[in-house]
Amino acid sequence: MNLPPQVIVAVPMAAAIIVFFWSLDKIRKERIARPLAPSVPRATPRELVERLLRPAAETLSERRRTSGKPTLTEDLARAGLNITPAEYLLIRIGAVALGALVGLFRFGISVGPLILGLVGFIAPPLVVAFLQRRRQTMFNEQLTGMLQLLSNSLKTGYAIDRALETVAAKSAPPVSTEFERVATEITLGTSVEEALSALLLRINSPDLEYIVTAILLHTRVGGNLAEVLDNISDTLRDRLQTKRDMSVLTAQSRASATIITGLPILLALGLYIFVPGYFAPMTSTVIGYVLLGIAAFFVLIGNLIIQRMTALEA
Repeated sequence: MNLPPQVIVAVPMAAAIIVFFWSLDKIRKERIARPLAPSVPRATPRELVERLLRPAAETLSERRRTSGKPTLTEDLARAGLNITPAEYLLIRIGAVALGALVGLFRFGISVGPLILGLVGFIAPPLVVAFLQRRRQTMFNEQLTGMLQLLSNSLKTGYAIDRALETVAAKSAPPVSTEFERVATEITLGTSVEEALSALLLRINSPDLEYIVTAILLHTRVGGNLAEVLDNISDTLRDRLQTKRDMSVLTAQSRASATIITGLPILLALGLYIFVPGYFAPMTSTVIGYVLLGIAAFFVLIGNLIIQRMTALEA
């Protein structure tokens, strides 16, 4: 009986994965069963992931820090994800493996598994970047209300740490989440300057930098912080209204970018599913892959040009 090539390759891969995890579990059981350490608790799957992938995550974070980029921990915090860098690397590895296996079963031994594996490699950073943008937008939209609440708290005679606690208690997420963490750090002994500096690492917002700078200047040299915050609040409110007006004016162009990006993809998927014989040369020949690559390149270029034309600068 002749087996398909993908089955021949996939079965040994699956067997190797099973043997690896079986060996890992056996080693763990042997360590627990040693008489010299009978009370060692059994490691959880999350602890095993940390042990295996933490060195790689630390090395990658150090390289990003050296090149001036945010570390993995900072990136995940900015996206609001409650996972460790090691767990993020595991998700990324799993996405690559899943894409490669799906491509292997669907396209056999060809360029298909490589392309889907590359998609799995690129998808997690894109998701993290999307979550960062969405969270930053939500945070910036709540800044004016937060500033008004902070200013009113200071006008009633609260100290800055007590005013920050009021912001954490009365605001909505993500402002409440971040300022609750700031208030907790201050309660545990961290200085206001260090707590707010850590907040800037978690929230990449130029508007927040102005606010933190004003607060830090107040803690060092004094002054009427409430009045300064009121002025910043008025400025941010005007900027936010201007951005909303510009967003309305560029809505048609942004919709065009969405259409020119999504329409070719939906058309290709429709042909692939409903007329597979007609679309088969695009997924079974070298020329077809080249044409798909050229089409994707031009769609990307058109999308980038429209985004650049409709970008709303901060």
